[in-house]
Amino acid sequence: FLGPAMRLREPSGRLLGYITHGTKCRHRKIFRGGWVRRVSTRPEVGNKENLEKLLKEYGTRPTTPLSINQMYESAVYQNEGRSIQAQYMNRSATLLHAAKYVHEELPVRCAHLIQDLLAMPFGLSNNSAIQEVMKLFHNTILEITDPSQPPKNSKQEAVIRDKAKMILRNHRTIVVHMRSALASDLLSNEEKLQLQPFLDRFYAMRIGNRTILAQYVTLAQEQRKGWVGLINNNCHLGKLVDKAYSIASEVCAFHHQIKAPSLVLHGNPDVSLRYMESHLEYVLTEVFHNSIYSTSKRRKSTRQHQNHDNLSNTVSLDEDLPPIKVVISEAKKSITIAVSDQGGGFPKKHLESIWTHLHFPNQNIHESAVRLQKRRSFGDNDEDISPLINGYSCVSPRLSQNGLPVCRLYCRHFGGDLSIQVMENYGCDVYITLLKDGNTPEALPKPLDVDMHMPIF
Repeated sequence: FLGPAMRLREPSGRLLGYITHGTKCRHRKIFRGGWVRRVSTRPEVGNKENLEKLLKEYGTRPTTPLSINQMYESAVYQNEGRSIQAQYMNRSATLLHAAKYVHEELPVRCAHLIQDLLAMPFGLSNNSAIQEVMKLFHNTILEITDPSQPPKNSKQEAVIRDKAKMILRNHRTIVVHMRSALASDLLSNEEKLQLQPFLDRFYAMRIGNRTILAQYVTLAQEQRKGWVGLINNNCHLGKLVDKAYSIASEVCAFHHQIKAPSLVLHGNPDVSLRYMESHLEYVLTEVFHNSIYSTSKRRKSTRQHQNHDNLSNTVSLDEDLPPIKVVISEAKKSITIAVSDQGGGFPKKHLESIWTHLHFPNQNIHESAVRLQKRRSFGDNDEDISPLINGYSCVSPRLSQNGLPVCRLYCRHFGGDLSIQVMENYGCDVYITLLKDGNTPEALPKPLDVDMHMPIF
């Protein structure tokens, strides 16, 4: 061992293991955006006393998840018939309320994420890429809690909002760092399966972090009719399906040089609900991308000669391919979107493997991510790797390739789900379930029980 150990336990009491670390870290100050920012000169998490204190203070606190309705109703403000001064006061009070929540909640969630990363098995917490991620969360706690008191006026709120923007930018490459850390061939298949609970917890909490930050930041922007931040009060599912299919078709034309089959929409395409539209757009785009690719690939295998000379970046449909069918069904408490393709499916014994976060469907994009990690760039200009949806949401579905595991976490974030039925040698049916009432709070993992009486390093 490099140093004293820290015991990590689940809430049930089960011992996860021992984490050790024997390295030290130096810090330097960088002046950026008007504030002093502490940045480590080495990839290890720095200042063990400071980090241990933060984990004791915030890591044991429970999170305060919000529902879609809470986010919407606490921020909605009507300006019709009001004076300009009344409109300004109403908007300022809304932003101040949101800033106070972010100031209190974000450090707790980041502390939980650090604990999860420290609890990763097989010595992964000592990986330099994992250390980079922990350093980002550590710095986030320091930045958002400076000053320690919550904002009390519009000027202090604006400072918190600027920090929230910077945190969203700095955290864009977390997925890249995680991929590069887990891309090693040294892990066996059994070990990769053991990592799944850790990665599900990590990505679920990360989705929650970016959700509250993005919602807060977009509240300051001019609101479209029926929108509050990222929440669309009238998310029209038929139109969103068409939009997501167009994006997925564009991705397939550009990256795979294939044409998409036609889309057939059944059921009730006019149904709508209050929802975070960018979340659902991400999920639908990923599902459509998989269906288009598998359908075209299956047809290619039956053709002796395939001519791609007429393919371009312009999206067009291949009428010879079997169509992708979408059914939108509304029940009393939920809405289900079913996507059916004839892409050939796959053996049912491989069904569990599609939920692993360690599968990279697009190797070229994964290699780009690894190269980015090796440069240790935080990617402010790497828009092709992980640009922002709607300015401040999660990584773009156009190039994310995070796959179905993250899509399922997005669906579950507000109480929904995503499931798959496979017919080998025929195709797949994907079922996306959404809850209608909007009262289900975010599905955030409970904090790990960390024995903090022992030093971290």
